[in-house]
Amino acid sequence: MDALGTARLALSSDLAVIRSGLAGLDLTDKTLTTRAANFVASGDDPSVLTALAALGGLPFEALGDPGLIGWVYGGRTQSQAGATEAATASLRARASLYQRVTGEPEQVALLARLGQVLAAAGQAQHLSRPIDGLPDWLQTLLNDALWNTAPRNIGRSDITPELRPAWTVALLAALLADDSRCTIPVLSIVFERSGIDSYHQNRIYLPLLAPGLLDDYMLARPAEVEAAGRTLSAVGRIQLLKRLGSHPPLLAAFDTLIITMAAGDSKTVRAAAIPLMDSIAQPAALAALAELLAGGRTGERANAADLLARTQGEAARSVLEAALAREAGKTVQQAIQAALSRLGAATDAGELSLPEPPPLPPPPTEVLGDDAIELLRQNRLELLERYRTGAEQEIADNRDRTHPYKFAQEKYARYRKLDDGMLRDAILAVNGQGGQGGKGGERARALLADRDLMATLELGGRLEARADFGLLQVLRLTVGSGFNYWGLWTRPLFQNWLRRQDQGRVDLRQLMALVGQCGGDVRAFGASLLQPHGGSALLDQLPADRVWPLFAEHPELIDIGLGLAPANLDRYSHDVGCTLAVLATFPVIPPRWVPTLMELALGEGKSHRAAARQAMARMPDIGKRVVDALQSGKQELRIEAARWLAALDYRAGIPALQAALDKETRETASAAMMTALEQLGVDIAAYLAPEKLLAQARKGLKAKPPASMAWLDLDSLPACTWADGTPVEAEIIRWWVILACKLKEPGGNALLERYLGLLSRPSAAALGTLLLHHFIARDTARPPLEDLNADVDASVDRHYQDYLASIKRYPEAYAGQARLTLEQMRAQLYDQLKRDKMSEYLGTAINEKGMLALVACVPGAQLVGAIQQYMRDHYQRRAQVEALLEAACGSNDGAVIQFALGIARRYRTASVQDKARMLVQRIADRNGWTQDELADRTVPTGGLDDSGRMALQYGSRVFTVSLDAALKPVLRNEEGKTVAALPAPRQDDDADAIKEAKQQFATCKKEVKQVVDMQTSRLYEAMCAGRRWPAAEWRQYLLRHPVVGRLAQQLIWEEVAVDGAGIVVTRCFRPTEDGSLIDAGDDDIDLDDAAQVRLAHGALLPAAAAAAWTAHCKDYKLTPLFAQMTHALPAQRDGSAIDDRLGWLSDSFTLRGAFAKRGYQRGAAEDGGVFFEYHKDFAASSLAVVIEFSGSSLPEENITAVLKSLSFRRHGAHRYDYSTVPLAQVPPVLLAEAYGDYLAVAAACTGFDPDWEKKTPW
Repeated sequence: MDALGTARLALSSDLAVIRSGLAGLDLTDKTLTTRAANFVASGDDPSVLTALAALGGLPFEALGDPGLIGWVYGGRTQSQAGATEAATASLRARASLYQRVTGEPEQVALLARLGQVLAAAGQAQHLSRPIDGLPDWLQTLLNDALWNTAPRNIGRSDITPELRPAWTVALLAALLADDSRCTIPVLSIVFERSGIDSYHQNRIYLPLLAPGLLDDYMLARPAEVEAAGRTLSAVGRIQLLKRLGSHPPLLAAFDTLIITMAAGDSKTVRAAAIPLMDSIAQPAALAALAELLAGGRTGERANAADLLARTQGEAARSVLEAALAREAGKTVQQAIQAALSRLGAATDAGELSLPEPPPLPPPPTEVLGDDAIELLRQNRLELLERYRTGAEQEIADNRDRTHPYKFAQEKYARYRKLDDGMLRDAILAVNGQGGQGGKGGERARALLADRDLMATLELGGRLEARADFGLLQVLRLTVGSGFNYWGLWTRPLFQNWLRRQDQGRVDLRQLMALVGQCGGDVRAFGASLLQPHGGSALLDQLPADRVWPLFAEHPELIDIGLGLAPANLDRYSHDVGCTLAVLATFPVIPPRWVPTLMELALGEGKSHRAAARQAMARMPDIGKRVVDALQSGKQELRIEAARWLAALDYRAGIPALQAALDKETRETASAAMMTALEQLGVDIAAYLAPEKLLAQARKGLKAKPPASMAWLDLDSLPACTWADGTPVEAEIIRWWVILACKLKEPGGNALLERYLGLLSRPSAAALGTLLLHHFIARDTARPPLEDLNADVDASVDRHYQDYLASIKRYPEAYAGQARLTLEQMRAQLYDQLKRDKMSEYLGTAINEKGMLALVACVPGAQLVGAIQQYMRDHYQRRAQVEALLEAACGSNDGAVIQFALGIARRYRTASVQDKARMLVQRIADRNGWTQDELADRTVPTGGLDDSGRMALQYGSRVFTVSLDAALKPVLRNEEGKTVAALPAPRQDDDADAIKEAKQQFATCKKEVKQVVDMQTSRLYEAMCAGRRWPAAEWRQYLLRHPVVGRLAQQLIWEEVAVDGAGIVVTRCFRPTEDGSLIDAGDDDIDLDDAAQVRLAHGALLPAAAAAAWTAHCKDYKLTPLFAQMTHALPAQRDGSAIDDRLGWLSDSFTLRGAFAKRGYQRGAAEDGGVFFEYHKDFAASSLAVVIEFSGSSLPEENITAVLKSLSFRRHGAHRYDYSTVPLAQVPPVLLAEAYGDYLAVAAACTGFDPDWEKKTPW
């Protein structure tokens, strides 16, 4: 037989490999493996397929789940003993078989028979189907050959074309031809992915997608490609577009198809197709779009109009105008008009040009000196000793291990090879002196990729702290180490360099050029700047004129970021949000991007609407383009146009708004337009007359309310009165509630605020109170007890059997339960099921969050109390918590504002805290204050006057309320005697007056308690941040406040002067009960009106002064509000972490209690549900104190725990953001207080344990 014949028969003749590939069948019936292998090799004994089918899919697992695309294999319970081992062996053998395929006809038949065997064994039980309708044998074969025999199942990554060179579209066509019953086109099998999850859609069938044969096949069959573009699912069309866009001949051949998909009905397909249009010649694209605009379906014509404006610029105007003249459909007419408006905006923008960017900073010239070698030698010795100790410890630990480790020993052996020559070469490489060629230069550059050497260079930050270590050294180390570009900006090495610079002279243009000069990929670096990890950071740290010039020079980066051009970088997908943030730095938006920005700003998608508007805020006369959108046929766009006009304060748009309002038929759009008109200064009283409101209500009530509101009893709404006391028609109130729900704005808007303002104050409060309670009651409802018990009774037996099976299957994990009796196990399970059922919610009110817009008039203390209780008991319902906060912040009540300030400073959930910060800033903006001024000016008084008293009219008697020494409200009668409570009313007392007095006293107690708690926390944070008050404001808003003034008396203050030399402490003082200010020696002082005041701290005072004040407080038996003279600065002030209590041993519950006592919250859980830190936020300093420990898993059990280090992180950053702040940049008082916390937690430990590393699981 010749060589070709041998190759053709190689697979069928190698029965051993085929048999090994089916050896999993041995677990069921050893004869089946031989019979099945003979059938695959020769076609003999086809009855084996019937025998396999009779087993009902039992052997499938032992064969390695050949038809499965997923991650189930290896984690499934074994239905047959030894199935995992048999599956692994079978998979390896079949992988070998598939790799040897060459595509000869005899092999095609053999593969078809193998597919039949595998399909018969599985009976489609675990068969993944990327495409419907494919015969089971072929689907199973493809899944097995092109996925299942290579991923984690046998230790490889995805199957690439190199692993299956013959598995091309030609082989697929031959396999299809082997089954005449299958009519599915070849390209549908190649590209369709709709039947599997998104993770696997881009990873399966990679050999079929390999360039070359597939491209030739498609170019030779244009009709089949066109048909695929019409018939594939959205997922399949995206796969097709990826192939078309990756090969220029395909792009040219199917440009019309690409444009058709770009204008199609699928949003995801359009997003994939539009960037490819950047590579299509403009005449061809313009002609194709014009053809679609003339003859496409309605949706295609509308999308074609959008694309013409977005991608073709001024050349599209004549096409659009001609189409508008002949278009009869209203939807398409409006799309064309909107496109023409966007072109007009681009024309307006084109009248302005970008200014000249600032000159580039001087190029960096730093070169590490020869003495750097001494530093690296010291680093090497230190690491060598560390690795030696680690290796010895590993050897000792191995005595108790079944499987000994070698990692530390190998690391030590490897590191010992690091010599002086390598260190010198590394310095040359960091200096860029390693040469462009030659072995020496290559060796030096290769060293920078070595992790051990990098550890030597970066140890302790010593090298980077040198004055001769500059930007080029930073970049060479980064590029040489292969660090991902998306992390460059947040890498500590770069951030530490950046903090030492005048950031106004750090320019992205120069940075990108230097990355290229250092051998980096400038395209990847540029793309990384539009990613959340890099882009958001650079905008916070660089001025705008050091950002936008780079993107003006490289507009292709913005094109990619906006989805107008393909990225061509697998690692970096574009981020529209970051791109818009960069565009907001441009002083003028270039015309090429204006149509896209207009689409985003006025589009139906909400994600980037606000950012797009901000980017366009400086465009000339943008308001006149927004006015055009008031005529849109889409209600959402009309609403957004009205809101944008108000935000722009575009008063020239008032006539258009009024005209649009007069003909508006949708109530929610009408509300938005009225809101906009009022914000623009128009008196809308004519729209608010009772008869007008009643007509609007009756019109609105003709339509059914949203179905999700069915739970809300609108007939239970309270009877209300107008501000003049006349009754309000119940229909009006009912309509307002429905309208608020439809608007879905819990924070309200100007119109709803006006509506509430029309009511009497008691009516607005009663309405808000009822809606607040209804919302919370609906959102927190639990199953009735009888239903709960019935559900648990019905399911406990089933769960009990699963429980017993788990104990049997995983005895080690359930060792504790195995010691229980069966009755105890069942009782334990029953209790757990009951607890789980009790924690379930019956429903949610989040869809009706808009009703919360009507709660703004609820009394502040009452509103805060209800929300606090909700947040305490239901904190995991983040969306509802944020909605309640937003609703509350529609009020200017001091209690509400102080509550929001407290959440903004510190809360367990970062997103809620961020929301509170935004809301607080909104309140401050509407009052024209800073956040600190807002906090000072809105502290509730509880009804107390400046003297700290409140007269309480209780019928015919008058009681006086004042604060006792514990700052609790107490009552005194008319004789001045203290009474425990208000007495019973007299017969002739007015009942309403008595009720009001009781409510007034209850509100006073609640508000005073809230003020004491919140202001204590706020004053402590102000001390840590070093906040200073102008003396006059300190007197007015703190000292004279009836509650805060009493708190101020329990604290030591400093009078300071600020001049060019810095802050100078003039003297320390304490306010007294009579309003005077005294020093530590009891002498009165007069506060200089020009001075500033801040809280004193021992870290800022001489030891003698601190001791004097400590003695002063003791003499006066004064208990300070919080310790000011206790905590000293740590001895260590440099570096970025303090670890002098590293290795102090405790347990996780003790540490948890110690941290909780000091206001710390646990950090986010990581992989495996383990967290490694506790943190406390200090919003005023924009920092978080972080104390790390050895870790604890959730749900927590009491395990050994070890204290580690103290550090500081930028507020809102997480553990891996590389945002640790150097200790030198931390305010000294905050550093001292945090170090005091660190020592206090250490004091709860048992002490240092030299073997601590052996005693923790992580």
